[in-house]
Parts: sequence; C-alpha cells; structure tokens
Amino acid sequence: MKKFLLVITTGICLVSCSKNVSKPGAANQNVFFQDANVSVENMIAESPASSTVTISFTTAFENNLSSIELMSGTTTNNFCTAKSVDLSGNSSTKKNYTFSDSNAKSSTMYYLLRFKDNNGNWTYSNYLTVKVD
Repeated sequence: MKKFLLVITTGICLVSCSKNVSKPGAANQNVFFQDANVSVENMIAESPASSTVTISFTTAFENNLSSIELMSGTTTNNFCTAKSVDLSGNSSTKKNYTFSDSNAKSSTMYYLLRFKDNNGNWTYSNYLTVKVD
C-alpha cells in the first residue's frame, strides 16, 4: 500500500503547476483536480491483476459537462482514450466512477481524465503513475 501511495503522490508532484490542485495541508486534501465544471476527489489507481489497472474516483459536482474520458499512455506525452462515459445534466451530489483498463501495455502506465463540456471544449486533469503487476 505504501508503494501504491508513493506512485500516486509522485504522479501528482510531476504535473504542471498551472492546474488547480489542493496543496498538502489545505482544507480539502482529497481534491485531485478541480475547475469551474468539476471537482474530482480521491482518484485512486490499482493494479489488482496482471496487465489490469482499475481507476476509481468521485466527483463532488459536475456542471456543463457532456462526458468524462479515462485516458491512458505509456509515456506522459501521448495519451489515448481507454474508457468513456456520457453525462446528462448537472450534479451537485457526489458520484462514484470506476474504470478498468485490462490492456495495460507497459509495466508503468499513466492515466488522466479528460472532461468535455457542453460547448465542445476539453479540460484535462493531472495524471497518475501506476506500476502494473
């Protein structure tokens, strides 16, 4: 578990400072990513089986969004959509999401979320680094 948390923390630390992420010691330490349209909490990545990664997260709110995509990559420079979910309407209640990637292509994988708003604009979260069993 310590190794798993170290991997996640490393992924968060390597991202651009232009993202709005809670700093350690901030009021809400569970926020992984937040902008005007969405707040993502407790994003966790696990590799429970060989070549499989499970990503779980909660949104505290969703405004003006039409979809959420889980994107994966073997490097931090090239991500492809692994899974997608269409959304309908705004939400001010917490929603839980779980995506499974059963085709991890490397021993180290990178995952991020891409949000499409109702105007067709995209926003990207920070990425997580995952060691695949």
